[in-house]
Amino acid sequence: MRWLFSLAFLPGIVLAAPPFERPGLGLNPDTLQQHRMVLEQGLPDATLDQRGSPEITTLDFNTLLRLRVVSRMEIQVGINSYRYQRFESANDTGDLDGLGDSSIGAKFALYRGEVFRAALLGGMLMDTSSDGFSDDEDGSFVALSGGWWLDDRHQLQLSVRLDDDGTESRTTVVPSWHARLNDQWAVFLDAGFTHNQDNGDDNNRAGGGITWMLTPQVQFDLYGRGALESDSVDNEAGLGVAIAF
Repeated sequence: MRWLFSLAFLPGIVLAAPPFERPGLGLNPDTLQQHRMVLEQGLPDATLDQRGSPEITTLDFNTLLRLRVVSRMEIQVGINSYRYQRFESANDTGDLDGLGDSSIGAKFALYRGEVFRAALLGGMLMDTSSDGFSDDEDGSFVALSGGWWLDDRHQLQLSVRLDDDGTESRTTVVPSWHARLNDQWAVFLDAGFTHNQDNGDDNNRAGGGITWMLTPQVQFDLYGRGALESDSVDNEAGLGVAIAF
């Protein structure tokens, strides 16, 4: 059944957490400053696609390692360390598992002000997948993000990302709202509007999530999103952890 995960508007206090990328769809407009390295891990990230036959359930254990090189610049290395897919139709059921794709990119802080910040991310997509997931093509990506701090507790973000995996090109626009409730808890709402330039197979979804700072350097996250139309992936959900060093 399709659903839309939603959260009520709640107040927060000073935004003090490291600028983790998880768990939102968009690009965080801030870069690492006080921390030199961040590890972000999906536990896992899941999707349910019921648009056709067979129905496809996917679990991705995505890993992202971020390294601060100099002020306002960081390197990001991503790998889908384990992927599992289950296919179900009226006549057949099967599954696949193995390694997913990898990526490497550089993120730059274009502007850092008290009210507005902007960042640019660009890099390569590498086909490191196991045989069942591989399309034997490498690709590239670029993303631009802006963030507006409304006060010391609320933030608006808007990002645009272009992906070309060697076989298809996609553009994703992500508006989002973030609020810190206290020193440990924060919430966000976001929407992702993805257009496939090659076949028109768009994917539009919206939802939100919550984060919990176990310590000032360790964050756990929980999120969920639902399709905005019948032609989009039905559900997205996930758990994750991010650790700053």
